[in-house]
Amino acid sequence: MVSRIRIRQGHADASPVATFIELDLWGGIVGAAFVVVANGLFVQVGGVWLVLLPLSILIGALLRAKRVLPTDTVAALAWIAAGNWQVAVWVSLLFPFLWPVMALTVLMAVVLATPYVAGGALRWLIGGGAAVAGLVGSIGLLNDDGGVVVDIADELEFGLVVGALVAQIIPIGLIVWQNNQLQLGALAEARALNENLTRSQSLLSESRRRVVAAADAERSRIERDLHDGAQARLVAIGIRLRLLESQAIGTKLAGDVAELVSEIEDASADLRELSHGIYPPLLETRGLREAIAAAARRFDGVSVDALTDVGRLGRDVESALYFTCLEALSNASKHAGGAPIAVSLTSDDGQVALTITDDGPGFDAGVVQRSHGIVNMSDRIAVVGGSLDIESGPGGTRVEARAPAGG
Repeated sequence: MVSRIRIRQGHADASPVATFIELDLWGGIVGAAFVVVANGLFVQVGGVWLVLLPLSILIGALLRAKRVLPTDTVAALAWIAAGNWQVAVWVSLLFPFLWPVMALTVLMAVVLATPYVAGGALRWLIGGGAAVAGLVGSIGLLNDDGGVVVDIADELEFGLVVGALVAQIIPIGLIVWQNNQLQLGALAEARALNENLTRSQSLLSESRRRVVAAADAERSRIERDLHDGAQARLVAIGIRLRLLESQAIGTKLAGDVAELVSEIEDASADLRELSHGIYPPLLETRGLREAIAAAARRFDGVSVDALTDVGRLGRDVESALYFTCLEALSNASKHAGGAPIAVSLTSDDGQVALTITDDGPGFDAGVVQRSHGIVNMSDRIAVVGGSLDIESGPGGTRVEARAPAGG
């Protein structure tokens, strides 16, 4: 039913409907005035006065449509259709020779409503319009010489039909033009939105690139400072303590010095580990495969049997994949409950694929998808033009990072 028609999203502008209502109102008023003048002065056939009834109903329906239009476009369209369709049926009964014009009257309501209703409701509207148009055509064809004016001159009939057709085609043309403007406007908005989205994506990618580049530069600087500063000082202190240890042999200080030497060595190893985690020299000198294999040895239960030698890649790509691997291994070791973890590295069709899988309990991807670690991995891979795919469930978790080999 017409009352179930819903406004289609994106078409809230009802100004074409308002314009049509005004034109249709004037058409109904002028038509009523024409009947009064023509029948009162010239035709003088009693049955012609019956035309004033459907025209009055039309005017009332249009006034109602005008009243509800600002808040309910659907209801306004329903009143417009009802008013025009009953005119088409009445006029076809009274003047059967005008049935082609009345078929256009039925069509107008369907064309007008098309941009404003959803698909299901539109099928009802088209079906209703087709039924009324079929009724109008049947009335006209079955009563070709009937109606309230039985004998009408062919010239007058021709003039009335042609004039009415022209009068109906003009508002139909207006509706088509207005619908075209709606579509052009929607297309322009979509194009502008697409341009804005493209610009925003470009700015976001550039921002990501700057952030990651700055982080990598800072990481390299810290690694150099640790290596050349704190680590060098610890090494120097260790050498001096070993000299002191050799001199303290046989004294009561020997045990304390030996303990200090051990602590210095442990601190130096910890610092070296931290330094390598910031930007490992092995990644710089030997490439991604060796760096990932070394990093995986720091985690328990990690298999690296499927590491393919993918050759040397761009520094940004190697860095992105390496630190993504570290983040994924860290997450798996924390949350997989000691389950086996496997790392694979492959290259195919110009793409390098890094995959980390575990057989743990998994996690709810919808809950943690914006966690700090996942955001970091996603940003790193996005900067080098790659993709990150994470699947998790009761059977385990799979993290796959892909990046262009030529990056």
